[in-house]
Amino acid sequence: MGGVLTALALLAAFAVVPALWARAGAPFVGAYAATLLAACLATLAAGLFARQPIVVAPALGINVWLAYGVIYPLGVAWQEALAACFIAALLVLLTVTTPLRRIFLASMPRAIAEAARGGVGLLVVFTGLQMGKLVVGSPLTVTMLGSLSEPAAFVALAGLAVSLAFWAMGVRAAAFWGVLSAVLLALFEGFLVLPEAPFLLPEGLDRTAFALDFAHLAELSGVVLALWLFLFFDTCGTFAALGEAEEVHGLAEKRTLLVLAAGNVVASLLGAGPVTLAKESAAARAVGARTPLAACAAAAVLLLVLFLEPVAAAVLDFSAILAPLLIFSGCLLLRELRLDWQQTSEHVAFFAVLLVTPLSSSLVAGLGAGMIVYVFLEVFSGRGKKIHPVLFFFAGAFSLYFAYYTP
Repeated sequence: MGGVLTALALLAAFAVVPALWARAGAPFVGAYAATLLAACLATLAAGLFARQPIVVAPALGINVWLAYGVIYPLGVAWQEALAACFIAALLVLLTVTTPLRRIFLASMPRAIAEAARGGVGLLVVFTGLQMGKLVVGSPLTVTMLGSLSEPAAFVALAGLAVSLAFWAMGVRAAAFWGVLSAVLLALFEGFLVLPEAPFLLPEGLDRTAFALDFAHLAELSGVVLALWLFLFFDTCGTFAALGEAEEVHGLAEKRTLLVLAAGNVVASLLGAGPVTLAKESAAARAVGARTPLAACAAAAVLLLVLFLEPVAAAVLDFSAILAPLLIFSGCLLLRELRLDWQQTSEHVAFFAVLLVTPLSSSLVAGLGAGMIVYVFLEVFSGRGKKIHPVLFFFAGAFSLYFAYYTP
């Protein structure tokens, strides 16, 4: 039962992420099928191969960054973004299956890995505020508050209020109920019309599968590097959130890392953005979902949702419905941040990543700024010899990126 409830709690994300890729130019029907199929296969593999009661879902934050921080501002085609995801996924697969995993975990300051999540979280929140017209552009300042007389703002705020209220009451699927409330309100007010035929046989994979374009991959090297680092540390960090140790030793945990890395390879080949271990899996464990059957049950639910593409597509006509999920999910990413306030280098690097990422809409710039600042401060504080050579390498690589590739 826990696996089914977890999958239901994640349904809104499976509508939002394909919508993001559709806005970036990908066919929605193909992106929807690819996202559901990739998550379903990875969840099933987690249950049958890794023997873990977890659910794999779209990585909402990183998909928002790809859409609004890479594809839109840089003029990158969605096929080229998929190619970057594919290479990054291969690098993650290499990292988790070799001694590189231990080296990376030992070399990277925890503050930078934590701040990367927080920076993406702030970017997701800001994107949701803009999508819901709760924040709009200003001729005098960068942004200003929107007006509740705007239908989109009213619906988005109502959905967000429901999500927060359910969250305060301890309801697991708070984000789902918030989005559902926004949908019902939009239907009642006539802003949204559901299709007469809500079910459709899965289609569209022929338009997204193996559509990767490697022609301009060299120009996206910074994106690949940021994706690689973020996906690796997000995966390992989520195990800590689920009560697992960061240094994963068990066979089941190693197999789960392998499943997640391979799942991202398959997702990019199918035409979907990155997937990750759903943090809602922790709630499933809390209610007794501790066997692989929970993952299998969740995969079965996702397979059924695959036939609801017309309903998900209808959401595109009134995107304010998606805003509550983005804002709420971004807040949850910020909730997990931890920082040692006594370490000056980590303190400054943390805020460099946390601020630069949303302000520049670039995880590449955020991670690069954080690593460069950290190495700089450690060297001048006399602790340069303690810095891992891998971190020096990444700081140098990001310095070259800022010098030659920053648009």
